[in-house]
Formats: sequence, C-alpha cells, structure tokens
Amino acid sequence: MIYQHFISSENNAKILIWKITETEEELITSLANFKKYEPEFIVLKNSKRKLEFLASRIALNYLAGQTVYIAYDTSGKPFLLNEKLHISISHSRQWVAVMLAGTNCGIDIECPTDKILKVYKRFLNDQEQKDLFQNTGDIVKLQLAWSAKEALYKIIGEKAVDFSGQLQIAPFEAQQEGRIEAVHLPANKMYELAYKATPGFNLVYCTTD
Repeated sequence: MIYQHFISSENNAKILIWKITETEEELITSLANFKKYEPEFIVLKNSKRKLEFLASRIALNYLAGQTVYIAYDTSGKPFLLNEKLHISISHSRQWVAVMLAGTNCGIDIECPTDKILKVYKRFLNDQEQKDLFQNTGDIVKLQLAWSAKEALYKIIGEKAVDFSGQLQIAPFEAQQEGRIEAVHLPANKMYELAYKATPGFNLVYCTTD
C-alpha cells in the first residue's frame, strides 16, 4: 500500500514510499501495463524481487499520472522509455521508494540495523569516521551516511563507485528530517541531500540542478 506520497522541495521531485502488504496476484492486477512487463517478470525467481518489481512500477505509473515503461541503460541504471523525466528506485525489506524528477536524481531507503557497525569503515574515510561516529557514537549518522552515498552513486554512476575515496560527507546532526552536504571529490562538486529518519526506515534523496 502507499505509505507516503509527497512533492519534495528538491526541484519539485515527486516521491512515493510503498510498504508492500499486497500479494503478488493483487499487485499484478494493479499494474495496468503488466502485459508489457510480463517477459521480464516471468524470469524472476525470488518472490521478494517479484513484489518489488511490481510495486515500483505501479508507483511510477501513479507518480507519472499515466502508464510508463522502465528500461535500463548499459550500466543498469533505470530510465523511463520515451520520457524526459528522470527516475530512481530503492528497496529495503518490505519498503519501496521511487522518485520522479525533471533532473537527474537518486534515492535510497534502508531499514535501520546495527549491522552498519561492522561495515562503516569500508564506505567512510578516516575523517568521516571521526566526524560522524567516533566523536558522537551516533549510529543513525552512519546509516544516513550510507544512504547518502548510495543516492549519490545513483546520480553520478561509476565515477563515484569508491564510496570512501570519492564521496565525502560533511558533519551533520541527525534529526527526524534534515540536510546532508557531500562532495564528489574527483569533480570537486557539492551536493545537498535531504533525509527522513523514522523508526521503520531511513530515506535519503537528491536531485541535480
């Protein structure tokens, strides 16, 4: 079901958050252009992946106000066929988040988990580790920093594949909603991301100017 739908101040991007409670059959019935997707759908083996596939496409039809078709470029990035609008899609457990914008965009949704404590040194450089966690002990900052870098990777692509070496998160205070500043170091380009932190999920998203 649609959990939340809002228009962001980020270039009037539309965002929809979906909590999947429906069955596969219910989602198939709700996807108006399922027949067009059926060849892709029938090869999926994982039941969770099938639900994500269906829910994200229903959500994008809803945001676009018409039936649209998701294709993928050579790097695996999704885009809308024959449309000028940009999209980004993210999944975590039962959650799906989709973003529709007039400019390049990235979104990431993650369910909070303390597993981040085992991996944060892989995606944060030494200064980030100090600023975001070692001086504060705030695990939420680690979770949001991961999502911020995921969202930026979806915008920048392969030039941001090295999260610790190519993306730098500035210190920030973790609240229910806020902003995160980050720099893509190779291009010396600043990005500002928005976030929402809830007990059920963390959401970070960004658009380009």
